[in-house]
Amino acid sequence: MEPVAEEGKERKPSRKHYIDNIRSMCILLLVPYHAAMAWNCWGEGNYIWFSNNRILSSFITFLSPWYMSLLFVLAGISLFYSLRKRSASLVIKERLCKLALPLVAGMLTVVPLMTYYADKFHTGYRGSFWDHYFVFFSRFTTLTGYDGGFTPAHLWFLFYLLIISLLCLGIISLQKRLIPKLPQRHNLSSGNPSIIRQLFMVYGLGIFSVVLSPVLNIAGKSLGTFLAFFLLGYYVFSREDIMALIVRTRWIQSGLMIFFGILYTYLFLWTDSINLIMKTIAMYLAGWFGILTMLGFGEAHFNQNNRITEYLCSRSFLFYIFHFVWVIVFQYYLCQFTLSDTAIYIISVFGSYIMTFLMIEIISRVPIVSFLFGVKRKRASKA
Repeated sequence: MEPVAEEGKERKPSRKHYIDNIRSMCILLLVPYHAAMAWNCWGEGNYIWFSNNRILSSFITFLSPWYMSLLFVLAGISLFYSLRKRSASLVIKERLCKLALPLVAGMLTVVPLMTYYADKFHTGYRGSFWDHYFVFFSRFTTLTGYDGGFTPAHLWFLFYLLIISLLCLGIISLQKRLIPKLPQRHNLSSGNPSIIRQLFMVYGLGIFSVVLSPVLNIAGKSLGTFLAFFLLGYYVFSREDIMALIVRTRWIQSGLMIFFGILYTYLFLWTDSINLIMKTIAMYLAGWFGILTMLGFGEAHFNQNNRITEYLCSRSFLFYIFHFVWVIVFQYYLCQFTLSDTAIYIISVFGSYIMTFLMIEIISRVPIVSFLFGVKRKRASKA
C-alpha cells in the first residue's frame, strides 16, 4: 500500500490536544458507566446484576447514543493527522502493535477473570480460576460472557477499531488515487453561505451513520455505524473550517443534545407508551448532537496540555483495558457485606479508580508486560 500522506507543502499543524483530552474523559467515564450497568432496567445481562434502578439506568441511557461513536470519530481525526507524518505502512504496523497485541493479551488474561466472577455470581460456580480458564475457552453461547463463556467483553472496541482502521486505510488510499482533491471540495466558507445553511450541511452528515447502521450489526454494535463515524472523523471533523463552525455554534449543539438526550431517556425508561419511531429518532439526534457538543467544547476549552492531561493521555489506553475487571471484583465482594445499592455503587466506582491506576502504574513499569498491552515506550524529546 502506498503512503497516503497529505499532498502539498503545508505548515506542520500543532498537536490537537483536545482529541487526547476528550478521549481521556470518555475512558474515565467508563468506570461509573460500567458500574451502573449492574442496575440496568431494560433486561440486558451483565457480569454482575442486582436489580432495576432507573436513576442509574438514566445515566447510562443519556450517554449511550454518542459515547462510543465519539471515540471512533476521534480515532478518525487522529488518523488524518497521523497520515500527515507517517506512511500508511507505518500506521498499519503501529495499529497492529497498539490494537491487535493488547486485544490478544487482554483476551488471555483480563477477560477470563471477568467471566470467572460472572459465573460465580450467576451460577454459583465453585471451581478455581484456573479450572474456569478452560471453561472460558470451551463455552461458546451468547458471546456475552455473563454465563462464564467466551466473550471479547469490552475489548470488542479494540477489535472493531483495528478492522475499521485497516478498512479505512484502504478506502483512503483508493480515494487518493481516484479523487485526490476530495478533502478540499465543498469548502463551507466558499460563497459565504449563512450560518444556518452551514449548520444544516453539517447536521445532514449524520444521516451517513444511520444509513450504514444495519451493516454487520452484532449485539447492537454496528460495524457499519462505527465505520461511518470513523470516516466522518477523517474527512469532515479534521477540517479547520468545519471545526471552527462547530466551536462557534457549540451552545446550540449542547442545547439540542440535552433536549434529545432527555427525550430519549424519558421515552426509553420513564414511560410505558411505546413509540419506536420517535424513540429511534431521538436516539440518533441525541447521538449526533452529543458528538458535535463534545467536539465543540473540547476544542474551545480543552485544547491544552499540562501535567495532568499528559498523564491521563499516557495512561488512558491501559485504563480502558483494566478498569472493568476491578468494577466486577468490587461489586462481587461488596454485595456480600451490604445490600445498599448506593454504597455498592459509590465504593465500587472510587475503589475501581484507585486500584486501576495503581495497577496500570505497575504494568507501565514492567517492559514486557507494558509492550504486550500496547504501551508506547518514552523516547527522547525532540527540539
